[in-house]
Amino acid sequence: MLFLEEQIMEVQAMHVITGATGRTGSAVTNYLLDHRQPIRVIGRNLERLMPFVLKGAEPIVSEPTNVKRLIKAFSEAEAVYVMLQPNYIITSNDFLSYQKRVISTIVSALEQAEVKNVVSLSSWGADKEKGTGPVTGLHLLEQGLNQIEQLNVLHLRAGYFMENLLSQIKNILLHDVARGPFLPDVQFPMISTRDIGRIAGEAMIKRNYQGQQIRELHGSCDLSMNEAVELIGKAIDKPKLSYIQTTEEEARRELRMHGYSEHIIDLVLETTRALNTKHIRMLEQRSFENTTPTSFETFLNEVFIPQYEKEAVI
Repeated sequence: MLFLEEQIMEVQAMHVITGATGRTGSAVTNYLLDHRQPIRVIGRNLERLMPFVLKGAEPIVSEPTNVKRLIKAFSEAEAVYVMLQPNYIITSNDFLSYQKRVISTIVSALEQAEVKNVVSLSSWGADKEKGTGPVTGLHLLEQGLNQIEQLNVLHLRAGYFMENLLSQIKNILLHDVARGPFLPDVQFPMISTRDIGRIAGEAMIKRNYQGQQIRELHGSCDLSMNEAVELIGKAIDKPKLSYIQTTEEEARRELRMHGYSEHIIDLVLETTRALNTKHIRMLEQRSFENTTPTSFETFLNEVFIPQYEKEAVI
C-alpha cells in the first residue's frame, strides 16, 4: 500500500514551465504531457498556450517581470523549468538591465513560493562573465539561482540549436545561398531542442539532482556552417548550395533593416565574435553522457524540410 501511495504522489506532482510556447519550453511541455504529468504553463499569450490547455495543462498568462503572477504560477510546484526568453526587445538600449530584471523576478518568485527543484536552460558560454552578448544573462541567471538557499538546481548548458538554421530558409529561397556572420569552418555542437525537452522533462520528473549541478549538452554532432549547409543542400535537392560568410557591416545593415537598435546589434555581433574566436566553447570533451540522440539528418527530415516546403509555396 505504501508503494502505491508513493506512485500516486509521484504522478500528482505539479511541474511548471516558463516560456512554454518557445522552442525548448514547448519541447519540455510536450514531454511532460506525453508522460501524463500535471503541468502549469506560463506564457504571455493565452491563445498560444491553448494547444497545451486542450491537452490538460493549466495556463498562467504573465509577463516575465510580474512577480505576483509568477509566485502564483510557482506555488506548490515540485519542479520548475526556468529560462530567459530569448526574444529581444529590438529597440532596447539596455538589454542586460532587462535580463537582470527578469532574473530578479524569477529568483524572488521561486524564493517566495518555496520551490525546491529547478531545471534551468543555460548555454555553452555561460561560464564566461562577459564578452558573450546576451549569453551573459544566462551566466547571471545561473548565479542568481545558485544563491537561493536549499534549492536543487540543474543548469543545462546546451550547444547550438539546430533549429537556428531554419532562419536560412529565406536566404536559400531568395538568394540560393546560405549566409551569415559565422566563420565557415568553426565547428558548433549541434543539438535538437527536442532532446533538451526530453532531458529537462526527465530531470523534472525524477528530480535526481541535488545542490547546484551543471550538465553540458553537446547534441548529436559537431558541424561547421560549411558542413551543415552541405547537408541541407543534399536534403533539399540543391547539391551546389553553399555558405557565404557576411561581414559584420553587412550583418549590421541587415539587422537595421529589421528594426533592431544599435545596442541589440552590438550584442548580436559580440556573440558572433565570441563563437568565431571560440571564446564561447564547451568545457568538456564529447562523451556518451553529453551526446544526445537526435541526428542532424533526422532534424532535416522532420523539421527543416517540412518548413522549407511550407515557405517555398508562400
